[in-house]
Amino acid sequence: MQLFRQGIKAYWISFLLISSSWILLITALLNFYGLAFPLASVESFFLWTQTITGAWILGNIFNYYTPQKGQIWIGIALPLIFAAGFTALYYWLIMWVSPKQVDYILFLQGSSILKGTYLYIFFQFWTILLLIASKLEDQQKIKETETHTAKLAKEAEMYHLRQQLQPHFLFNSLNSIAASVKLQPDQAREMIVELADFLRGTIRKDGNQWIPMEEELVQIQKFLYIEKVRFGSRLDVQVLINDGARNIKIPQLMIQPLLENAIKHGLYGVTGEVMISLKIGLKNDNLQITIQNPFDPQAGQAKGSGFGLEAVNRRLQLLFGRTDLLKINKTKDSFHVELTIPHHALENHYH
Repeated sequence: MQLFRQGIKAYWISFLLISSSWILLITALLNFYGLAFPLASVESFFLWTQTITGAWILGNIFNYYTPQKGQIWIGIALPLIFAAGFTALYYWLIMWVSPKQVDYILFLQGSSILKGTYLYIFFQFWTILLLIASKLEDQQKIKETETHTAKLAKEAEMYHLRQQLQPHFLFNSLNSIAASVKLQPDQAREMIVELADFLRGTIRKDGNQWIPMEEELVQIQKFLYIEKVRFGSRLDVQVLINDGARNIKIPQLMIQPLLENAIKHGLYGVTGEVMISLKIGLKNDNLQITIQNPFDPQAGQAKGSGFGLEAVNRRLQLLFGRTDLLKINKTKDSFHVELTIPHHALENHYH
């Protein structure tokens, strides 16, 4: 409150200093051209009053009304009406209040055109400034609205992607549990418990939230436990993480869909043990996540549209506005997915 009062006080001091300087300058100018000092002071004061009053009225008019296309004449007519009106009103006021001030009345008659021209030029310039300011304010509001709308659309799409990712894994797990209920009831029970823990850790969180890598790895281990129960000894996942990457935060549910895709396609058409590697480290100050799984072109492809890869790629576009952060490389016997989280994003979320 004290700072606010100081600001108001400083504003009025500046206003009074500028106004006083303006009145003194006009007074000296009129006196130089032959008008007596007392009359020059009166004329200067009332000219300042007319200028400030007209500017204030115009400001209020254009604050609530902005001429549209085809109504520009309003921005020209109002300053002209104000200039002519103030000039005539002041002349008739002096004629009525002090009819004996012959010299001053003669001065007003001789200077009316010059005075009216000055007021018109000032009011016209002030009107142009008001219209420009109003236009810029409207553009700023439109820009803010567009930005807010784009942000809401982005958040809605991120939420939609997350809602799709969870059932995608959930349905696969439920199918595996259903297949194990009769033959391996104990394993089915363990899968249900781990699945509940996994879903509890993801559903309760904001889909846009960045979480510590350690927390993401805990969720990944729960996911891998379910998959290992599902596939048994056929699945072997090797997780290698650089110590420097453990304290970094990443977007939630960014790695799990890639791993799920690697497991699905790595085990397709293969009867023996399959090794899948997950490497997490730093490269050029960026976080780099690499997932590699075996790939046999002769075995064909697993059913599905590759939704996990598409969802992660779309999330990266929404988060960073880039399309080069998810790279896929196929060789004759392996499939590599490389995910990069940019350095600037890590800095903003590093703890």
